Amino acid sequence: MTPEEKIPELPRLTFLDLASAFLRTLFLQAVWNFERYLSFGFALVLVPVLRRIYPREERGEALSRHMEYFNTHPFMASFILGAVIRMEEERQQLPKAKQKQKEEEISALKVGMMGPLAAIGDNFFWATLRPYCGLMAVVLVMSQAFQPKGYAWIIPVLFLLVFNATHLGIRLMGFLQGYRKGDQVVLAIRRYGLQEAIRGLKLATLLLLSVLIVFVNLADLEKGPSLFILRLIFFTAIVGLFTFALHRKISPSQMFYAVVLFALMLAFWPDLSASPVILSGHAPADGFIHPLAMLK
Repeated sequence: MTPEEKIPELPRLTFLDLASAFLRTLFLQAVWNFERYLSFGFALVLVPVLRRIYPREERGEALSRHMEYFNTHPFMASFILGAVIRMEEERQQLPKAKQKQKEEEISALKVGMMGPLAAIGDNFFWATLRPYCGLMAVVLVMSQAFQPKGYAWIIPVLFLLVFNATHLGIRLMGFLQGYRKGDQVVLAIRRYGLQEAIRGLKLATLLLLSVLIVFVNLADLEKGPSLFILRLIFFTAIVGLFTFALHRKISPSQMFYAVVLFALMLAFWPDLSASPVILSGHAPADGFIHPLAMLK
């Protein structure tokens, strides 16, 4: 190695530097914009890291490299952030001739990972975990397990605890694994079992939904099982219809509006199709009572 290529001794990142960067991931969306989305938040996370490993005259240029367009799921961004911090540290230890190549690798990692992580995060957090936690809270409300004792406030607290414990755990795990693996974090994500967790949570959500149906129709179930069974069949048909629509690539929003319209028709059809005399429940002179009056 020639004297020109000799790498100077540079300070290494400390635990406090990494802790400060991780805490800043909580503010990733603080300066969100429609032009470059999360780029400002991304650069904000890297400030304590770049301040440590770069001399003062190089910090501005290093920071500006991370002001490019960046958008992914905010909870899953920690995988990329941890890996970028590790790669920035490695870049600063390379000779000048190889640093440009490392910068291109960092940019390619960000571009390549933000799309897949956004899809995983949306599916896991927004489409699976949050509905599960919300349904769990609704089931607890309907069960009245905490209301008689005056502890109803536990239910929203439990909702926040379950959701945020999961989200913070994955955020921290992603940040640490990203820093340990660097550009190999892509391979490490497959071992975390997020897809298996999504399938498990969806099954648990269906079970909770079944319990909720029982609580909602508990009064009817005590009177007789016929109306409850009818509603259960209707619900099963709706779930099957949505599943069929997804396989046929029919828009779920169109199916949703169709189901709402059908439900409204079922709710108001007796009022629209029968006269007030018939729906009052009083038999006409001939003694005949309209079948719809029996639903009142």
